[in-house]
Amino acid sequence: MEILQLVSIKLQKINIIHIIFTSFSIHMFVISHPNFEVLDEVYFTTFMRWFMLGIDHSPYQLPGLSFIVSPFVYVFGDNWASWRFPIVILGMVFLYFNYKVIEHVSSKKTALITSIIMAFSPVIFVSSSLMLRDMPVMAIGFFSIYLYFKHKYYLAALFIGLSALIKETAIFFVIFIVIYHTLNNKEELIITSKNIQKYGLQFIKTPLISLLIMMASFLIPLAIYDNTITVLEYSTRHPEYFAVNENFERGVVRFDILKSNAEIYQKPVEQFNYLSQVTNPIHHLQVVFTKGYYTQQEVATNEFIASFLPIPSGKTIHDIVYGYDKTFIDEEGIEKHQKEYSTLWVQSIIDYTWWHVGFWSCIVLISYTLFQRIKNKIQISKDMTFIFAGFAFFIPYLIIDMLRDTFAYYMIYFLPVMGMGLATIIYKIPNKTIRFLLFTAFLLAIISNFLYIFPMWGF
Repeated sequence: MEILQLVSIKLQKINIIHIIFTSFSIHMFVISHPNFEVLDEVYFTTFMRWFMLGIDHSPYQLPGLSFIVSPFVYVFGDNWASWRFPIVILGMVFLYFNYKVIEHVSSKKTALITSIIMAFSPVIFVSSSLMLRDMPVMAIGFFSIYLYFKHKYYLAALFIGLSALIKETAIFFVIFIVIYHTLNNKEELIITSKNIQKYGLQFIKTPLISLLIMMASFLIPLAIYDNTITVLEYSTRHPEYFAVNENFERGVVRFDILKSNAEIYQKPVEQFNYLSQVTNPIHHLQVVFTKGYYTQQEVATNEFIASFLPIPSGKTIHDIVYGYDKTFIDEEGIEKHQKEYSTLWVQSIIDYTWWHVGFWSCIVLISYTLFQRIKNKIQISKDMTFIFAGFAFFIPYLIIDMLRDTFAYYMIYFLPVMGMGLATIIYKIPNKTIRFLLFTAFLLAIISNFLYIFPMWGF
């Protein structure tokens, strides 16, 4: 018992700065492995290179990630450090504001446990180690929630609008704030709605101005982008250029944008067979929603469902091969590295060590709270309101799963809610020894899974 108390005292001295420093140190150790594009980095590095040349062949993807990374590439060169370092920094921003947000609605202990879980969750670690879009959106999104909690509504709206330039999943944070605000201020909203003539302007002023700021912070930069960069729309997602074949016949060649080379980079705009030039944000969004989304049913998988239900996931994205084990010199004299990633590495992104327990902890907590609310008319606490509103990060993907294949790592936005649910339900156990042992078991399992995979990654 004395040993448990001693360990507990030591753990209480850990704070969020220690967690961020540890996570940052591990990130800096591993971000050079591999020293070439991995997973969807192959897309975003290519989009960024075209952006730096002043042209966009892929307007179906929003350009915000290139805004973040290109200054580092311009200063430090086109290499793994420039691609990934800004994402690592944003990963640390996410950890900090995830802690501050949960501390606001719950307690420092719950926030600290949740932050440890986030720091050692492979999907969070991978997304904050590579040039991918989700971590920048999550960092800015949780910063926006923090600003909302500090009643800086207009500033929160500004940052959510800017984060939407990176990925449209920023809308999840808008839905979350609307649900949280409605549930947390329902009595005030009911009184105001009953006296709409007296409080009408006050009732709509802040939401309306916030909406206008959000739209302006998204649409104005996108309009500037569309009129500064040459943005080309093609008949399909794939760009094309005019070429002359061996019979000196003029034709059109469709090229894989991932295989862009020096010859293609140097082609003037008039040599591309584009459908139209995008010059306004409405046209740009039309391209995003018509060519940016697709039905992918060729890979049968239950992976997203399996991430919260204990069922086999079937065939999954883990079978995709990204290259082969070899180093070679391409036609331009540039050394290229390709490697087939082990199933272990890709599958490690999914951490079933705590996902199932975390998800069902949220379900149990919400169900019990609603039962108590109906039966005993209790006031719903902020932490339960947060968890309930947090399903705004989960339900959209559950709906999308009916239309196309979805994968377990789409749960990344919901992980902070699941982590908080796990910590909250354990803290409700009255026996300190059992509570300590459960926390120890889960944290050891999560960290052991992390250490089993990282920092080696199998490369």
